Amino acid sequence: MLHTVTRSPFQSHSLAQCLQFICPGDEILLLEDAVIVAMSENIYFDLIKNIGVKIYLLEADIIARGLQEKCDKDLDVIDYKGFVLLTERHDKHMKWA
Repeated sequence: MLHTVTRSPFQSHSLAQCLQFICPGDEILLLEDAVIVAMSENIYFDLIKNIGVKIYLLEADIIARGLQEKCDKDLDVIDYKGFVLLTERHDKHMKWA
C-alpha cells in the first residue's frame, strides 16, 4: 500500500496515525507540508527513519519550502514522474491528511 502524508506532524496527527498502520511492503510518500519531517534535526525524523519501510519525498514540495539543503540524504527524493510510478506500483492508496 502507498501511504501519502500531506500535513506537518507539528500541526497534525496524520503521520502518527499513518505509522500505526504500516505493514511490510508499504511505502510512504511525504508531500506538501509533510516534507518538513525530512529535516534530520527533529523528533519525527527518528520515527520515520527506523520504521522499516521505504520513504519518499516530493521534490517540488521540498523546493517550495526551501528545504533542499536541510533534508536528510538517506531519504529518496522523487519528482512527479516518480510519484506516478509509485501510484502505479501500488494497487491500494491511503491519504493521511
